[in-house]
Amino acid sequence: MDDSQYMEEAFLLAERGRGSTHPNPLVGAVLVKDGEVVGRGWHLAPGEPHAEAIALAEAGERARGATLYCTLEPCSHHGKTPPCADALVAAGVSRAVVALRDPNPLVDGRGLRKLSDGDVDVRLDEARFGARAREQNAPFVKYHRTRLPLVTYKAAVTLDGKVAASSGDARWISCLDSRRAVHELRSRVDAVMVGAGTVRRDDPELTVRLADGRDPVRVVVTRDGVLPWGAKLLATADRTPTIVIAEEATESVRMRLESRGAELLEVGAGGLRAALHALAARGLLDVLCEGGPTLAGSLLSAGLIDRVLLFVAPLIVGRGAPDLFAAPAVAAVDGAWRLEDVRWDRVCDDLMLSGTVVRSGS
Repeated sequence: MDDSQYMEEAFLLAERGRGSTHPNPLVGAVLVKDGEVVGRGWHLAPGEPHAEAIALAEAGERARGATLYCTLEPCSHHGKTPPCADALVAAGVSRAVVALRDPNPLVDGRGLRKLSDGDVDVRLDEARFGARAREQNAPFVKYHRTRLPLVTYKAAVTLDGKVAASSGDARWISCLDSRRAVHELRSRVDAVMVGAGTVRRDDPELTVRLADGRDPVRVVVTRDGVLPWGAKLLATADRTPTIVIAEEATESVRMRLESRGAELLEVGAGGLRAALHALAARGLLDVLCEGGPTLAGSLLSAGLIDRVLLFVAPLIVGRGAPDLFAAPAVAAVDGAWRLEDVRWDRVCDDLMLSGTVVRSGS
């Protein structure tokens, strides 16, 4: 096999950590000697051994003279685990093919230099593998560029662009398989976010029930922290981490939320951008927004949505029902928001649309 085939295995191994590594990146590693894979590893969780260390442990003495295929630059610093670059040099690895330079300023080329200084033949091949590596770790890459999390807005929408009937009823626009797909996505992201209006109207749990996996941190965006006292989110906040974000809240609201196990986070006039900065600072780098049109429109207008995931159902509800985004309309089509890297998939009778949000002309 050539470099591409071994790196493909490393990418597949990295995916095994999806949903459990935050705020660390997904990393996969493969050690090859004389055409044979002698070690495999992937990062599972913060504080656990890194992918390279696991691969070295499996390879043992066979690591001497082997080639490493790694989806991200080996670390060069002491964190919760020792530097992987030092371990690779000590084990006698002779060659390293790396998909992406680590954007973390604690690494950012230092791991590659340590390998080179240790007589390892290093090949950073971002031309072939960099795009896939950046996509696999898009939240991690974005955080180290902007200190913001990656935000995906998800919604079920009718053919005429509505997210509910005129009464606000939205159960169920999408089919059961689409809802299962959403629960699978929840199990892989760091946090799921809604607005206070969604809590009052739908009383969601925002947990993973239609798929296997752990619950994400639940985030509610409010003005003053006030939520219905009987909300399912508050009833289960002592078991599932729940953050209530407010511009400003009274001490009584804080005490009431904390008595139920929820955390109150006040961001003042900083608004949604400050809220997202605060979530990222807590290690929540991959955020799924399942809020309604008001929150979605505010995020879109502020340029804070990175991706859109829509389940388009074969339904028409008519004029007067809530639109997908409550955002001011552009004056001309060439000023519209546009999706790139668009993908359409069929899920039961729905069409699942995903894409990256860009502003036309930007």
